[in-house]
Amino acid sequence: MMRALNHLFVDHPREVGETYLHHAAAASRFGFKLARLSACAFTHAVLPGLHKTTVSSEIKRMADDLGYRAEVARDTRMKDAGAWDPGL
Repeated sequence: MMRALNHLFVDHPREVGETYLHHAAAASRFGFKLARLSACAFTHAVLPGLHKTTVSSEIKRMADDLGYRAEVARDTRMKDAGAWDPGL
């Protein structure tokens, strides 16, 4: 039972070098941004003159942020596996 709970709540945040609460906050920020961008995209569909670049610009910024987070996660997994070399 504890292993299942760890798998659900602890393993993934640890893999990306975060606590559960930090990971929940980061994931929630992305979720709320995506919800807002969804509304912008639907508004743009009906009124093409609005939000011409809002969604694409913000998605590019989010992709950069997620890319960085993926690098941190990879480094954390390598370190946990004992295969981490800071010179790589």
